[in-house]
Formats: sequence, C-alpha cells, structure tokens
Amino acid sequence: MAAIDPTNPTKSEKILLITGDGGFGEKVVAALRKDHYENVYLVKNGAEGLKNIYELLPHLVILDVTLPGADGYDILNKKQQERLLSRIPVFMISTHGVPFNMRNVPPGSVTEFIMAFHTDPAAVVEKINRQFDYIKLTSHVTADDGSKKGKRKILWVEDDKLIGTILGKKLVTAGFDLFHAKNGEAALETLKTVIPHVIVVDLILPGMSGFDILQVVNTDSRLKSVPKMVLSNLSRPSDIEKARALGAQKFLVKAATSLDQIVIELKAMSK
Repeated sequence: MAAIDPTNPTKSEKILLITGDGGFGEKVVAALRKDHYENVYLVKNGAEGLKNIYELLPHLVILDVTLPGADGYDILNKKQQERLLSRIPVFMISTHGVPFNMRNVPPGSVTEFIMAFHTDPAAVVEKINRQFDYIKLTSHVTADDGSKKGKRKILWVEDDKLIGTILGKKLVTAGFDLFHAKNGEAALETLKTVIPHVIVVDLILPGMSGFDILQVVNTDSRLKSVPKMVLSNLSRPSDIEKARALGAQKFLVKAATSLDQIVIELKAMSK
C-alpha cells in the first residue's frame, strides 16, 4: 500500500459504478466501502449513468458493457466527445461474460478491461487501489540487463496502441519481464539478443505478418523450441490451422479472452 495516514484511512476519490447486474454492483460497492472508499455511487441504468458522469465528475468510472437504457459503448463514446469527461479513467467490465468489442472502444478511452463474470469483488478493489496508487507498482519494462533473474521473459508483438498499453501494464504487474515490439522487424531485432520464455504474436501487423514471424522463428535453432502464442482477432479455422502448423501452441482470440485468462495461459506456457 502507498503511504496512508493510519489515523485517517478514508479514501476520498469518487467512484461511479454503472452496471445492470445489481447483485455484482452491490458486492463491489460493499467491498469498496470496506476498503475505506467513502464516495461510491451505484447506477443500474445506462442513461442515468451518463447523467451521473456529467453531474459527479468522478475520479473513476466502472462501466458495464450490457446495460438497460444505453449500452456501455454508447456511454463511452458520448463521454469521450466531451473534452473534460474524456480525461476520466474508465474500467470497462463484462458482468455476463460477453466479449469486448474493441471496434466500439475509442482509442485510449479505457484503462482496464475486466471480465467480471467470475471476478471476486476484492480483485476489482485491488485494481482500483492500483489505479489510485494505493498499491505501488515496482515492475516496469526495461532492457534485458541481467537484473531480473527468475522472471519469465515474454516477447509480445502487437501494434495496437490501446491493447499495447492495457495488456502491457497487466503483464508487467503479473511479474513478467516484457519485451514489446510493434512490428516483425523490431521483434526479430530483439530476438538477436533475447531468448524469451514465450513469444506472443498478433497476425495482422505492419510489414511482416504474425505468420511471417512464426516462420522465421522456426528457422532459428535457438528459438524453435520456444513456446509460441497467437493473440489475434482473426479466428477463421484456416488461420488457426496455419498458426498451429507454424508452431503456435496456443491461439487466443482477443475479443473473446479476458486479460486474466491471457496471464494464466502465459504463466502455464512459461513454466
């Protein structure tokens, strides 16, 4: 935890939770209040939620994808059209396990995606504490200077800035030593000096495709045995079959996979 006066542990940040799942919402509110957040607001309707964003100007919005009145994407897009409101961070949640539609998410508008169907409210509180620096992050992305012995190295090739920011933060927080490349050429340059525990590639990239990267990696005797994962929104059977033929042990579809699940898979692959 960050330094908090133990004689006055109250956390004054305003948190607005907009969810159609009243049961989940009430559990999160209770967990937040137990953790000394005194300004927590629960709204169960989309139109009312947007109104409350304007009126409250909260420090954080937790926004459900599925809502009566207006869905989470509508609220998110209307919020981003207002300059003042666009600066308010948003955690987007899916309480019913509905995959996130990244095409409907304005770039840079969401700080954290939470697949809340199986999420403990305490885990949501932990993410909020981290957002407000009540939990300090000590990990960060750096070059491989030999000071991170024991950490699992992940080379991740992804050019999408939004996904790069969100998932990159998640992986570092989970304890991985992350090497992030935005294209195939940068990835191959990194691989000249780094042998990662797992290689993760998107398939659609500027220049070389993810398939091209897998093919090149498989010709390198140093890297051929390194586990490989595809993380892409391409999901045709032919794409999956081709990726597996090129050595990908795992194929995950971005829109259908939670951040927590990606971390679980990478931990299993990097043992």
